[in-house]
Amino acid sequence: MKGERRPLGEPGGQRFDKHPAGSTMTRESFVTRWRGRRDELARLGAHVDGAKLCDEVLADVEAMLTSEDEALLGLHDAAARSGYSSDHLRRLHRLGRLPARRDGRRLFFRAGDLPRKTNVVDVRPLRAYDPIADARRVATRTS
Repeated sequence: MKGERRPLGEPGGQRFDKHPAGSTMTRESFVTRWRGRRDELARLGAHVDGAKLCDEVLADVEAMLTSEDEALLGLHDAAARSGYSSDHLRRLHRLGRLPARRDGRRLFFRAGDLPRKTNVVDVRPLRAYDPIADARRVATRTS
């Protein structure tokens, strides 16, 4: 029959509530969509093809990450997200290393283009005090 929905995983099966092409998928819409899908599948007692379900979830995760990368951020929001100061981001843009859109005097950066400042500090790990090694060091100095 025309318009009949077949369970997901059967030949000709459809997505229950396909995300409109071209629209942005936010984290909230992702969670809402998949909680609704879970509830609907549980209510129907549906048996699904796990691989196809995983493909749909991964496609939606990819759409969500892409829409987050496309978000435009003002200079101060971009500085907060990247970990770099707003002066440093402005300098990178001026040197041509970081693309930005200018609206009057304001700069807007695409979230996916922002550099990420690492939080790792290269320091030698502190060793526990070793009295035997310390005694050897003292002994070599005095002899």
